Amino acid sequence: MRKEVSVGLDIGTSATKYTVIELSTGAVVAQRRVEYTRKDVAVGVVPMSMYTEALDQLLGDLVKEYVVRSVALTTAWYSAIAPTQGDDIVYQWNSSWERNSDVERALRDHLDVSGCHVDILFPVYKLMTARLLHDVTFRPYGMKEYLMEWLMGERVTDYSTASASGLLNIRKRDWNEPLLDQLRYRREEMPRLLRHNAVAGEANVKGERLVIAPGLGDGASASYACKAVSEVAANIGSTMAARELSPTIRHGSTERTWTFVVDESRYVNGGISSNGGSVLEWARGTHQGIDEVKVSHGGERFHPWLHGERSPFWSADLRGTFTGIHVHTDLSTLSGAIVKGVAFTLSRLINAITHERSCPRGVVVAGGGVRLSEMLRVVQGSVSVPLTILKSFDYLAADGAALSAAEAIGVPLELHHDISMVLDPNDDFRNEYEHWVEEANNLASSIYHVGRSNGTTTT
Repeated sequence: MRKEVSVGLDIGTSATKYTVIELSTGAVVAQRRVEYTRKDVAVGVVPMSMYTEALDQLLGDLVKEYVVRSVALTTAWYSAIAPTQGDDIVYQWNSSWERNSDVERALRDHLDVSGCHVDILFPVYKLMTARLLHDVTFRPYGMKEYLMEWLMGERVTDYSTASASGLLNIRKRDWNEPLLDQLRYRREEMPRLLRHNAVAGEANVKGERLVIAPGLGDGASASYACKAVSEVAANIGSTMAARELSPTIRHGSTERTWTFVVDESRYVNGGISSNGGSVLEWARGTHQGIDEVKVSHGGERFHPWLHGERSPFWSADLRGTFTGIHVHTDLSTLSGAIVKGVAFTLSRLINAITHERSCPRGVVVAGGGVRLSEMLRVVQGSVSVPLTILKSFDYLAADGAALSAAEAIGVPLELHHDISMVLDPNDDFRNEYEHWVEEANNLASSIYHVGRSNGTTTT
C-alpha cells in the first residue's frame, strides 16, 4: 500500500532536493537529490525549462510511489524572470550585474520599508536598472512565482520570497505601492501573497490532485525546519548566511542585516555573504590544498570578497585581498588563510545575529561546507555560542517545505532531528578574528572606499 505523504521541494540553483514525510507518523520516508540537465545561458542565467522539466519528471515519479496529499516549494531567494522568445529565463543571485549610480539614487528613497539594502543582489536592483536603461524586460516576480503558476495556473508567492525581491513593505505585509508605481508595474500583475503553509491551489499530476502550498524561501525554510532545535541557523553553501526567526525587525542593526516577513507575527532576520563555497571552489580550481590544510594561527589574512560582499558592506566593489604576506609565506599558509577568511566571514554573520538576542541553544549549522572540518574548527573558535550539526544538514530547506505542505492540509508536524555533534565555543581564534574584523572594516573604507554605515562607494 502506498503511503500518504506531504512533499517539500527545495528547488536550488544546482539541483532539486526533496523530503517526503509520512502523514500518519511524521516520519521522513525519503530524502533525495535530483540533478538538472544543464542549459545555462550564462553564469547565473538559466532557462526556466531546466527546472520545469526536472519537476515534471520528479513529481510524476513521486505520485507513482506515494499518495501525495500536498506539496510545498522552497526556492532560492533573489531571482528575477526575463521573458524571451521560446523560453523565459531566470537571473539568479550570482548573475553578473553592473552597478549603476542612477539606479541606486532611485532606490534609496524606496527601500527604507522593504527590509532590503541597495545592492545588486536584490531583484529590485535589476528591475530598476531595466526601467531606467530599457536594456531588458523583467517580470515583477521570480522563480517561486513562475513555478507556482506553472503548477496550478495562478501566480502566488509567500511573504519571505516577496520580501527578498525588495518589492514588499514589511510592516504592512503588502506590496510597496510607491515603488511599484516607480517601476511601472500594476498591482494586478503582482503575485497573490500567502502564508507559507496556506493552500494556494491544486495541481494535476498524472491524474492525481495535489494541494499546493507556497513554502518559504530557502533560507527561511531551513530555519523553519530546525526551529525546535534552535531559532537561529546558519548555512555554508555557495553563499553563506546566518538567520533567526523572531517577532522583531532588526533591519537597523549595526551589522546591517536584512529582514523578511515569515507570517503575520514573525520575521526572519539575517546576514548573507556571497563568498562561501564559491570561494572554496575557486581555491580548489587554483590548486590550493584547502581540503587537506591544517589551519594555523598567524598574521597572514584573507578577505574573501571575490563577489564583492553583502553584510555588512553591501557593495559589489570589494575585491578579495590578502594581507600580512612575506617572502616566507608558502602555499599551505595561503590555503589556510583562505579557509580562515571564509570561516571568519561566517562567524561575523553568526555573531551579528547572536549579539542581538540570547541564544542558549546555540546555532544550527547546515550546508555542504559542514564537511570541511577545519573551517568548522575556526568558526568554533571565533563565535560565542555552540554550533549544532544535524545529521540531515543537507536537506533542511526541503524539510521546512515538507512541514509547510503538511500544515496546509491541517497536519501540523514536528520533525525529529538527530544531532551529529555540538561544538562548544573555545575562543581559540577569537583574538585573530577580532583583528580580522577590524582590518576588514579598514580595508573596505580606506582601499575600496566603502562605508559600512551606509554601504555606499565614493569616488
